[in-house]
Amino acid sequence: MFGLMKHSKSICIDDIASVLDIFPCSLPASIITAIVSFYRARQILGPQLRFTDHVLANRWLTVLLSFVALKSTNRVLVRLVRNNGWKADPPRWSRIKGEGDVVLITGGSTGIGKEIVELLAKKTNKIVVLDMAAPTYKASGVHYYKCDVTDPAAIHKIAEDVRAKVGHPTYIINNAGIARGNTILDTNPEQFLLTYKVNVLGCHNILREFLPHIIKINHGHIMTTASSASYAAIPQLSEYACSKAAALALHEVLTGELKHRYNAPRVRTSVVCPTKVSTQMGDAMKEQDNQFMTPTLTATWLAHKMVSILESGLSDHLVTPAFARILLPSLRSLPEWHRWIVSTVGKTHETITDEGNARQRKTYTFVDELDKQHGLTKSA
Repeated sequence: MFGLMKHSKSICIDDIASVLDIFPCSLPASIITAIVSFYRARQILGPQLRFTDHVLANRWLTVLLSFVALKSTNRVLVRLVRNNGWKADPPRWSRIKGEGDVVLITGGSTGIGKEIVELLAKKTNKIVVLDMAAPTYKASGVHYYKCDVTDPAAIHKIAEDVRAKVGHPTYIINNAGIARGNTILDTNPEQFLLTYKVNVLGCHNILREFLPHIIKINHGHIMTTASSASYAAIPQLSEYACSKAAALALHEVLTGELKHRYNAPRVRTSVVCPTKVSTQMGDAMKEQDNQFMTPTLTATWLAHKMVSILESGLSDHLVTPAFARILLPSLRSLPEWHRWIVSTVGKTHETITDEGNARQRKTYTFVDELDKQHGLTKSA
């Protein structure tokens, strides 16, 4: 995956982690390493050397095999729990009318959504995009509907047309979202509520409309684009962080209800929680100085990850980049001094600033336009 990060000229920790995960930290690679090491030692020490004695005598080999065994066991258990069993249930792409899965994505005209659509368009012609903004790309097989996800009646009307012309959506990507970057006192209640409606109630509206069919056939995948802000709220992201924490909670409730209330254990659910992504919406965020540990993600890189999850036929919980996968979930469980260290070292209080907001709004005018459509005053 080299070159898919924004700063492709420099290697980041995710690149190294992905290589190490294949060699030597995969189960086959670690076993081969141990066998090669054993036979080399046997040539020196003689045929009386036993494999277990060799492993125990070499601390590095013991540590490697123990680590890989724990990692592999963890992955097996995670897969069993997330998917209510081991078997994958991948999508069935088809360009024949009336056959194959139908993908519906909100916020699919720009940014991450745009990249996802362009990747999926190479596989199927049954892609439905719901967005207030029209697509700027010309991918084939895309059915665009101008839609405000905060309006259940509008969604229902569009859904009837989608079912008639394209089919029942079975792969749902709740990707629509907005952010303001204002302080608490500079965000009025109406603006706060609108952000919440788009980022959370929009997901709920889509689920209420399309989930019944997915439950009925016990097949499909619901993917939610959340955020690192679901775990770590920083200054000037009040309504966004609250809404993304709620989106994560909605994903968790959905996962539980599919199994325990709707008896649809084969329906997959995934959530994606990235840090800064290089999109118009993310331009207000300051880039981290240490791009090795905290790289800025590109929409293309993240889209590849998300499509890979969909095609795997398995549920996932992607927190990215690698440092965030370990660090962010722990913020809610460890003592406050841990959060203080993370915030101080990472300078999270400098991530969103008025200067960054001003720079962003030169190109990202969607929120102000949405406010006008809902009769709200211009964002402060």
